[in-house]
Amino acid sequence: MELIRLMAFWVVLSLSLFANAQTQKEYLTVVDRISLLDLREAMIRSGDHGVNVKSYWSDSMEAAYLQDPASSGLKSQANLNYLRLLRDVSSGVVDPALVGVDVKLTRKVFPTVQELEAKLIAANYRPWEVLESMSPQSPQYLALRDSLRKMDRACQAGEWTVLPKVKKTMKLGSKDPILIPLKTRMAQLGYPMNSLDDSFDDKVVLAVNDIQWNLRFKPDSKISPGGKTWKYLNVSCQDRMRQIRLDMEKLRWFPQYFEDRYVFVNLAMSYFSLVDKTGGSLYTMSFRTINGRPERKSPTMKDKIVYLVINPFWVVPPTIFREDKVEEIKNLWPWEIRQYFESRNYEVWNKSFTQQLDPASIDWYNMDPSQDANIYIRQRPHRMNALGSLKFMMTNSYAIYLHDTNQRELFVEPHRLLSSGCVRVEKPVDLAEYLMRGTAWDRSTIERYMAKPGEVLDNDTRVQLKQAMPVYMVFLTSQQSSDGVLRFAEDSYKQGTRLLRLGAW
Repeated sequence: MELIRLMAFWVVLSLSLFANAQTQKEYLTVVDRISLLDLREAMIRSGDHGVNVKSYWSDSMEAAYLQDPASSGLKSQANLNYLRLLRDVSSGVVDPALVGVDVKLTRKVFPTVQELEAKLIAANYRPWEVLESMSPQSPQYLALRDSLRKMDRACQAGEWTVLPKVKKTMKLGSKDPILIPLKTRMAQLGYPMNSLDDSFDDKVVLAVNDIQWNLRFKPDSKISPGGKTWKYLNVSCQDRMRQIRLDMEKLRWFPQYFEDRYVFVNLAMSYFSLVDKTGGSLYTMSFRTINGRPERKSPTMKDKIVYLVINPFWVVPPTIFREDKVEEIKNLWPWEIRQYFESRNYEVWNKSFTQQLDPASIDWYNMDPSQDANIYIRQRPHRMNALGSLKFMMTNSYAIYLHDTNQRELFVEPHRLLSSGCVRVEKPVDLAEYLMRGTAWDRSTIERYMAKPGEVLDNDTRVQLKQAMPVYMVFLTSQQSSDGVLRFAEDSYKQGTRLLRLGAW
């Protein structure tokens, strides 16, 4: 009876997989050529992809299979669950459009019946090979999948143990038996250790400082009783695995393969990476970013840089206009308003930018920030413009782009979730130089056009890219980097919490 009820539930749920009953029948006919034994094996192994195995091959199905593989309805249910597994691994368990306004993605299209049949034929109807061929192949996904496997093995073997409590502050030169399990945990995360002994050595200092940086506070090279560093190391294996699974889910929303050249911004860790594999060699660039605070999140999305702006105007976004600028101006005396605008090189324009207005002529005090003021504040180009000297324009309609900043000192801070949604980049001239390769706009030319200190301009300069640059922005709280270290960050955007409500991990 339990199996029958489960089958009825999944039959209803499965309707969202197919356009209509006839299409469902065609998909099931194709999959029915796979043996039940192979389907069972593929679904049991699906945990490698960070999905819940029992959502596809349940305990009741296993019991029915062990009792009688020819159980009525078992093969039909396995066919349907396998199709759902293919969909979930290739495009996501959860429709990204349901996660929240900070996720600007829609679920990828599932292969047609003919495309799926071609994949099965090519794999000689081996379902695991088909599943592997449809799973994401981005380096970020594959690295997390590898980390999940390693952690699962450590968990199953009982090697990821609960750490003893730290009873005294430890620093370089300290000796304590508790350091043996602490260093073991650091090694499990990929940090290189000289030895797994009781000494707080230089390798432990490097690991501790790196962990504290990920925790978004300035490193002190110490492990203290009840401190954040010990808590970070003592997170359970199951909780860390769940964190990785949720991040693998986010990566499933993106194309299966990333382009040979692309930008990847990890929003949770405020870090920029550029990869270029064209021309038979590998070129990379990486540096820090400043991106959206939790109240003004930078969106998870795919876009592309299409042109560069040297000496950009900054048009104050509606949210900042309502919540920041209007409130600032309301705290001024009327005779201070014009000076406020002039000192910041601000201008007031109508919405069509056809008429510049005198800021002192506007009734800011009775303005309702929640209403459309029908005006814009714009800052003229100069070195201390909010966007700095360079803006990297993308195609989205959310006014999200990459840019320089007038607060470059903030890049040395570990906590960099500070912006109002756009992404500030640490090395904008380096990025501009790369994007302008093969054009007359070399580094010296770009820098020559940039405003000099104290210079305020009336115009910007726009330069179209010869080839658009794909950009992936993702809030990943777990990441295995090229140095082999598996790092974790706090879920400040609460995407993981929202995903847990929508899916079973």
